[in-house]
Amino acid sequence: MAPTQVFATGTRSLQEASGTPVPWQLPSGAPVLRRSLCTLAQPCLKQPQHTPRFVFHEATVVLVAAGRLDLDDGAAQMAVDSPASLLLVAPNTCADLVKTPGGSEQRFRSILLTLPSMLLEAFHRARPPAAADREQRTAPFRQMPLDDDLASTLRQVHDSIDVRRVGDERLQYRLMDLLAALAERGHVFWPSAQNSTAARLRTLIGEAPERRWTAHEAGRALAMSEATLRRRLANERERFDNLLVDVRMHHAMMLVQTTSWSIPLIAQASGYQSRARFAERFRARFGYLPSAVR
Repeated sequence: MAPTQVFATGTRSLQEASGTPVPWQLPSGAPVLRRSLCTLAQPCLKQPQHTPRFVFHEATVVLVAAGRLDLDDGAAQMAVDSPASLLLVAPNTCADLVKTPGGSEQRFRSILLTLPSMLLEAFHRARPPAAADREQRTAPFRQMPLDDDLASTLRQVHDSIDVRRVGDERLQYRLMDLLAALAERGHVFWPSAQNSTAARLRTLIGEAPERRWTAHEAGRALAMSEATLRRRLANERERFDNLLVDVRMHHAMMLVQTTSWSIPLIAQASGYQSRARFAERFRARFGYLPSAVR
């Protein structure tokens, strides 16, 4: 069986009852967050989209099910247009993205699996890195062929994330198995620095971007005063307000691409009661209104 026929979503198979292979059929829905373990999102677009300076804050596995994805980080460029390979993106990679619909359905569809540093650290504790692993640390992104075994491993992870009867411990084992499968094929994700105040704050806000965050509330959640929070962020060349907006806009962009929610609902889910204010922030960050994505 070819790799592109292995993957299934939930109980839906990629083969009809007749046994004839069918294209990737991945339902689109809101991103699924399993705290400290992973996040799964499935973007679906009907028209081309350019996303400038998109930051992959965490290690990311991307499968392009339909259409084409172009990446450009200023130093390297890559195009992915086949479900027979995976795109592997290192943490903290910033790149311009272009998503172009294609295939028989004339859409862009992908699976986006993010893996936090906490999981990567656990993997490295269980598997001491080899010398060869360190040599590929600098590559911001690369492609890897999706063979049958790797596709089966990815499928098991995918089908486990949104199934609550699969507990966190079992899901972690399956994610570790995916990391081991990637390592066997020569790719090891390295965790980013999670002890920085900015990284901790980004994680905190990312788990509840709809909350009315203030520097005082965020500092209290991180066990420090507002003054200490702002001072530490300044030492890391970050500002609370800028980081808050950035996290919310990345969240909003993902919701626009993965759900059929109304713009006002996406605004609320991103922490904005005013649709006009939300649209203003979105356009300032990406260069167009959220309605233009659809």
